[in-house]
Amino acid sequence: MKNQSQVSAQPLVDSQLLPEKEEFEMDAITFEVIYSSLLAAAEEMSSVLGRSAYSPIIREMIDYSCGIFDAEGNLIAQAENIPAHLGSMGTALRDLFNDFPPHTFQPGDAYLMNDPYRGGQHTPDLHIFTPAFYEGELVGICGTIAHHADMGGKNPGTEGFDNKSIFEEGLRIPPVKLAEREKINEAITTIITGNVREPKATMGDIRAQLAACRYGEGRLKEIANRYSKGMLTEVMNRSLDYSEKRMRLELSKMMDAEATVSGWLDNDGIGHDPVEIRIKVKKSGEDIAVDFTGTAPQMAGGMNVPPAAASSAVLFAIKCVVDPGTPQNQGCFRPIKVILPEGSLVNPNFPAAVSLRHLAVQRIADTILRALSELYPERTAAGTFVGFSSLAIDSWHPVHVHPRVIQDDLGGGMGAFPYGDGIDAVDTHCGNVAILPAEVCELSYQVRVVSTELISDSGGAGKWRGGLGIRRVYEILEQTHQGLVYTEQSNPDFAPWGLAGGGSGNPANIRLVRKDGQEEEMDKGYFRALPGDRIIIETSGGGGYGDPKQRELEFIYKDVREGKVSREAAEKVYGVPISW
Repeated sequence: MKNQSQVSAQPLVDSQLLPEKEEFEMDAITFEVIYSSLLAAAEEMSSVLGRSAYSPIIREMIDYSCGIFDAEGNLIAQAENIPAHLGSMGTALRDLFNDFPPHTFQPGDAYLMNDPYRGGQHTPDLHIFTPAFYEGELVGICGTIAHHADMGGKNPGTEGFDNKSIFEEGLRIPPVKLAEREKINEAITTIITGNVREPKATMGDIRAQLAACRYGEGRLKEIANRYSKGMLTEVMNRSLDYSEKRMRLELSKMMDAEATVSGWLDNDGIGHDPVEIRIKVKKSGEDIAVDFTGTAPQMAGGMNVPPAAASSAVLFAIKCVVDPGTPQNQGCFRPIKVILPEGSLVNPNFPAAVSLRHLAVQRIADTILRALSELYPERTAAGTFVGFSSLAIDSWHPVHVHPRVIQDDLGGGMGAFPYGDGIDAVDTHCGNVAILPAEVCELSYQVRVVSTELISDSGGAGKWRGGLGIRRVYEILEQTHQGLVYTEQSNPDFAPWGLAGGGSGNPANIRLVRKDGQEEEMDKGYFRALPGDRIIIETSGGGGYGDPKQRELEFIYKDVREGKVSREAAEKVYGVPISW
């Protein structure tokens, strides 16, 4: 594993891949310095947003992303907090241009939107964009997307597995002008605060997003002032060409092949039969196509996927296998063709519900990676937990008793790969959300986190073991709480799959345990919990890689000592008796 100094010493770009341009004299070092400044500006925007936000889901769980775009709406640099946001911000921005063309932008303007049918993902994700000007000319656009704790609707936290239309999913905002010449549009903010469960926190989070954008504007102006507007624009253009060329170069090294694989959702959110996501991946020359023809029609429930979200999942999976190190910008998309049949769950017709699109998004990424594992096993990993087990409850602050909405999302085990074990307890494909800290939960809500632990034996066995899932226990402290829980991969048939002879991970599980000991299992469900009742969420472990009998003894002993593998499993699965 490389240390920090080794990582930072690596150049961002390969000078041999830089496109030749005659308009500006620029060597690879100058290009790297300026482009690195843009990447740093995006990361600094991320720091501003994270440290300024009110809601734990943004401040603590890091469910947001920040990006810098050129004047035409192409993503140039992104703070890659949440892979599900990769590329989708640009889709929203280009849709905004239909109502507000760039030539109408003025310094100090800001734009807001969240409509899944206008380039958004789901209503809790609010996009804010601001134009950056230098000497009166538009030099770029700064953007943020953040998951807000609540946008209204029938459920706390807005999301709902059994929502039947977008009209049940809270406030839907088409592209609107949030600010004009730095003056906030109070009519817009009044509408928002009148429709959400936590108006003070929501407005604080919106101000944090706007502050991050304003910071990005300042950084773009500084770069333009130091190197000239022309040089900044040239670097933006070249960065797109560079990322495209690097992706195409790596694709050209991979054999031409195609594979068709199906992934499955446990149900449609309403409780009907499993739902198929059918994907054909075809790599040809320097291009790769991902075709969803054969995928199930749009679902009755709330797990349908808007095109922006589906495309982000495709980019994530392809980039993981082709070249994860390519700088993330719009150029990465150019070699990738995505076919999303209209009326399918990955391109639903209005007004289909989409609030829980992330469950299907993670399964899309997992299915693409499974297809690629058949073609390029040396570049891929075994199946991963993509169930995104979540909890949303109407609660109250423990001191001043103001209404609060608690949201927590639990990750699980990553799949093992040809050279190592899967990662334990992480929000996987297309997600990167941190777990809600127990201290923050107990200081903010009338809910106690009784325990958080890894689940022994949950990872699939193999030469390399799958990462472990999480068990978290919540206890209701005061008053009667109402909420909902949901997960995927509770069906053992759809648990994380093993690769090259490795075993599958354990399925996910959610239980409501009453104070008197009675239990109720829920993969997706609503509950009414009294003080003393507990909610127990268990996530899946990742799939194993390779024959378990080939696992080295020192790793088996270490797993048993650390409690990751039980003595019984060591003997039964790995054939290694533990005598101490």
